[in-house]
Amino acid sequence: MNLDLEETELDSNMVDSLFSFTALSKNWKPLEFKEEPGNYYMYLSYRIENGKVVEIIP
Repeated sequence: MNLDLEETELDSNMVDSLFSFTALSKNWKPLEFKEEPGNYYMYLSYRIENGKVVEIIP
């Protein structure tokens, strides 16, 4: 979506790059509960201006 909350086309190469970056385990910090690693998920939004990611919003 654009800044006016209208649907917009995204470059497929950029989408693939964002997915690859996000999926890398080295970019995630383990969450521990009672000193044991746990599973979790997070919704992320990317703010993109002029074709560049300017902010990642959890």
